[in-house]
Amino acid sequence: MTRKGMARRLAVAGTTLAVGLTAAIAPVSAQTQLGGVVGRVTKHADTAIGTVALGVGAGGSVANSFGPLLWGGGPVQHSPAVYIDFWGWNGSDPTGEAAYLQSFFNGVGGSGWANIQTQYTDGSGAVGNPTGQLKGVWFNNTTSPSTSPSDADVAAQALVAAAHFGYSADADYFIATPSGHSDPGFAGAGGSYCAYHASIADSSSRPVAFTNFPYQTDAGTSCGMNSVNAGSAGTLDGVSIVGGHEYAETVTDPQPDLGYVDAALQETGDKCAWISIGFGASQDITLSTGTFAVQTLWSNNADTAGVPQTGSTLGYGECVISYP
Repeated sequence: MTRKGMARRLAVAGTTLAVGLTAAIAPVSAQTQLGGVVGRVTKHADTAIGTVALGVGAGGSVANSFGPLLWGGGPVQHSPAVYIDFWGWNGSDPTGEAAYLQSFFNGVGGSGWANIQTQYTDGSGAVGNPTGQLKGVWFNNTTSPSTSPSDADVAAQALVAAAHFGYSADADYFIATPSGHSDPGFAGAGGSYCAYHASIADSSSRPVAFTNFPYQTDAGTSCGMNSVNAGSAGTLDGVSIVGGHEYAETVTDPQPDLGYVDAALQETGDKCAWISIGFGASQDITLSTGTFAVQTLWSNNADTAGVPQTGSTLGYGECVISYP
């Protein structure tokens, strides 16, 4: 099986560590036939709260027990761009996720948080961190997802979005499905993940990086609601935490596992997901467009633990909120 078309999922915040790691890194392949191109999607969940351990992440902790992120020889995104396809929302947005998600991506470019990823390079350059990374928004009511869209449905919609916005290898096409319309693996539908990113080949055999982004507040606290802020101020915490997680992993690993993963196939967000206390905990950051909850991200170059990796010139690395 080629690695093109692989996907990763952010799992729900909260079972045991063993279950959380299994949900986060075990590949589950789903083959889809799209326009004559066979794309293979391998899922690694952005696991929901309840499927990962909380409160880990400082140098020398469980979060870095699989070592630094290593380059798999594939591309990173040199000039990241986000396009959001609000697929079939038809004006329904019970908690106001659309405006919040747009504000987050309108402001994240150029931030110290997004700058964490610029330490990761491929053969032709480093991950970029330009301002103005939200390049397009489409309130797409021409079609609507079913109440339980399949992975193939979402992948097909990613190709529609790429055709609508225009193709870029540096793009992450967010397929945001409306409340009550998510695939069965989503925590809000009884599953175990909050979102996933993937890559699917288009009809010209070009890799299209996309994110399957269900309506996060349908999952409540399982996908980050009130993870950082209490009460109504934290209703949308999970939208920026999960959205940021998938964005950060796409720019460093747009064709999953060919970019940056550790020895257990964890990406930059997986290594720091759902840390709730202590060093590396999720927290608010202030952008030009407002204040947003985010998780920390893995930095190979951070080394307060002061202990080198065996056989590596890198330090242990850590979960950090900004870089350098």
